[in-house]
Amino acid sequence: MDKSFYISNRNKYFEKIENHSLSLFFSGQTYPKSADEDFEFEVNKNFYYLTGINQENVILALVKREEPETVLFIEKNDPVLSRWVGKKLEKAEAKEISGIEDVRYLDEFEDFLFNLFNAHRNYRKKPETLYLDLKRRRHHVSKEILFSRKFRHDYPDIAIRNAYDIVVALRTIKAPEEIELIRASIETTKGGLEAMMKAARPGMYEYQLEAYFDQHIKMHGQKTHAFKTICASGKNAAILHYVKNNEIMEADELVLFDLGARTDFYVSDISRTIPVGGKFTPRAREVYQEVLDVNKKCIAYLKPGITWKEFNEYARELLTESAVRLGLIKDRSELHKYYWHSIGHFIGLDTHDPGAYEETFKPGMVLTVEPGLYIEEEGIGVRIEDDVLITEDGALNLSADIIKEIEDIENFMA
Repeated sequence: MDKSFYISNRNKYFEKIENHSLSLFFSGQTYPKSADEDFEFEVNKNFYYLTGINQENVILALVKREEPETVLFIEKNDPVLSRWVGKKLEKAEAKEISGIEDVRYLDEFEDFLFNLFNAHRNYRKKPETLYLDLKRRRHHVSKEILFSRKFRHDYPDIAIRNAYDIVVALRTIKAPEEIELIRASIETTKGGLEAMMKAARPGMYEYQLEAYFDQHIKMHGQKTHAFKTICASGKNAAILHYVKNNEIMEADELVLFDLGARTDFYVSDISRTIPVGGKFTPRAREVYQEVLDVNKKCIAYLKPGITWKEFNEYARELLTESAVRLGLIKDRSELHKYYWHSIGHFIGLDTHDPGAYEETFKPGMVLTVEPGLYIEEEGIGVRIEDDVLITEDGALNLSADIIKEIEDIENFMA
């Protein structure tokens, strides 16, 4: 992504916040996994959206006053540590990625903060408001929350506001560059799925089949997945987030894939369901076709102005009718036995991208459409998921090239 994209994002953010304010965004930190290893670092996506920097222990400061000021604070390279784990970004590299001219070292941050909020050391008016990314997560106290507590103690006269919803609102509407990265992830996912479909055989372990997807995305430039791959055969497909992937697949079973790739953190999220032996049984064909019809009707239903609530209700109505036709239920209230999730979610920098779910769909939003039916007692689970872009007058299925018709699947697997 060109640095102009991140400059534009910061300019849009400046337009949304109060004057005489400071906004701070933290890139995140690594966490220990064992005595001598850390978990893989995952950058804060709001920070990344504003900078393009993928590195731990970096701080973005945005000062809004008569002339907005943008400062990036990075770690100095330690010569010894660089030999062990590699060098971190130098100032010139951080400038080139982010488009931020004023790049300083982290040991200057405390002085920057002190001078900014002490008027006698600053000829310009001090900020009246501090914005922090105060996303709250269950059972986790973020660095931003801890920072806000200390800041409130040190500067009780400064108001603290939450920047999270402001950035998320910007992220919800995708720029053309973002959509192209999502398309690239979908294309890689398509190739990985086709490799799995070619390799699927009765008697394989689910994880062995999963390995074909892993190999394909790594051979095509994607080091990491969008999320843990679901490769669920038979009754396992009735477990919504099944990730053990350790059962042997049988000839007459279906196997449900839910998987995705990442291109510069922009993800795909695709589900397909195929017959392990290459041919759908009559009952599997019947269930699959019902879910497929719902998938296609839901995509056709999408357009600007619709709410998530309306979309979910429409999907539930269709799936209820399917469950009745399949002889699964008689009363409409029983659908929850065979379908218990929503019809989709936003995607972007995160698989479950944050967004305002109470608002109407707008052009530029990208979301999943993923109806499913899960019949544990029959060992059948079917989900068909596509990634869809809301356009000015409807919706565009970005993953339309990934086959999902019964005849196409059987012919391809043959």
